Amino acid sequence: MATYLLDFDGVFFQYGTMVPAEGAVDYVRRLKREGNEVIFLTARKTEENDPPELGVADTKKRLEALDVPYDAVIEGISSPRIVINDEGAYTINHPRNAPWTPSIAKVPVPTGSQVTIDRVYRSLAATAWVAWKYNHSGDADDYVQTMLVAQSLLRCGGFDHADLVRRFRTDPGYKMNNVILGPGGVDRRFAGQISKLVASADPHYKASDGVSDGAAMRMSPVAAFFTYDLQQVVHTASSIAEITHASVEARLSAVLVALRQRQVFAGDQPDSMLKLHHDMKFAVELLGLKQESAFFMDRVRRAMEIAGTTSDPDELLSRLVKGVGMEHLAWSTPVSACFWSFSGEPDYSKWVRDEGEKQIWVKRPWSPIPKRLNGKTMSHATYLDDIKHLRWIGEYEGYHKTHAYHWRKSLDIDTFFSIAFSIQAARHGIEAIANEVEEACRMFGDDLRDFASQLTTGDRLRHTMPTLVAA
Repeated sequence: MATYLLDFDGVFFQYGTMVPAEGAVDYVRRLKREGNEVIFLTARKTEENDPPELGVADTKKRLEALDVPYDAVIEGISSPRIVINDEGAYTINHPRNAPWTPSIAKVPVPTGSQVTIDRVYRSLAATAWVAWKYNHSGDADDYVQTMLVAQSLLRCGGFDHADLVRRFRTDPGYKMNNVILGPGGVDRRFAGQISKLVASADPHYKASDGVSDGAAMRMSPVAAFFTYDLQQVVHTASSIAEITHASVEARLSAVLVALRQRQVFAGDQPDSMLKLHHDMKFAVELLGLKQESAFFMDRVRRAMEIAGTTSDPDELLSRLVKGVGMEHLAWSTPVSACFWSFSGEPDYSKWVRDEGEKQIWVKRPWSPIPKRLNGKTMSHATYLDDIKHLRWIGEYEGYHKTHAYHWRKSLDIDTFFSIAFSIQAARHGIEAIANEVEEACRMFGDDLRDFASQLTTGDRLRHTMPTLVAA
């Protein structure tokens, strides 16, 4: 979420003592519960400290006795302390020995910076571009549902179950190639999760099944709206997923994508896979899904291990498709997309070349002949694991009924790149596709920069904690 730098003397401890200031212990515990990093800065030293009884070793023992969680202590730091950062640096001049009362602990912070707005805009624009580039008439569900989530969050000031159900159920007002898109931006002929919602009259509809990857493709507004509130990102992503997809895996896929997007929007160690994995473990604990999440988290760990073997986009994509997959499953395409986004691929156009394409060609390091990735690329062992788990959670028949026609025959390319490029565009820019992005945005008719500004400004108005964002 954020990195907090706290002084020992006069801030956490009463000056020159080992006695914590009133409310300081609870404040630090709360920061850690919310997923932040806490680093203590101090002029105290391990050796030759004056006085010796306030040395760093004894100070750490005191923190342990107080049961204070923290990440690091940096010693020998003189004052004043100046932080220079290109992605946000905020300061609170805490009165010496003052208690951590609500009036001090809750300080409004201008988090809706232009840097963040630009990142969110590029993310939304990339989602529009993939839908435009893929050009499947009658189907732009990735973009349309992303915008429906954005509209609902802005209209209601946060997650509103009934409002979002209504938006998913009605015609969204978008056209593609002069074809009026159906509810959720989905082809009206497709009998998927949105069609089940449309068939129900329940204003508070919640899915009773669903393990496909569609829950994960619409999370960028959530990451933008709650960029500096990790718990709200987790809870909101899970709640939105539950409307159309009931499985734990689908909910966690939405959370994973939202956390990855939030990581980039906030500039919170945006290139750290370990940070994303840490945030996912925090999310699993927060949602109380530690036992049920084992299979999904195993795929996350596998993807992280694969992404750690190479930074080459072509080779990484090939290995992820083989070891994790690019199927229409919650633990397949969203997981691969999140970890492929760490490759930093700058050339988006080379991946989404032909409309409706169901296979991908990647470069081989040892041959001029490219390698084809398709549904058969995934290892047989991974395929069997998928079937076994689908049967275990009672989702095999339902998934087979709606997805058998392309299972292991093609790849879910549009969803993969919609997720991946929503992350990479925010991180690395959209200069290479700027002209096409303008055309894509004109087709859908949304002012995405205005949406980005509203989403991030809303987060600023809600945010009540002092924040120092790590680059």
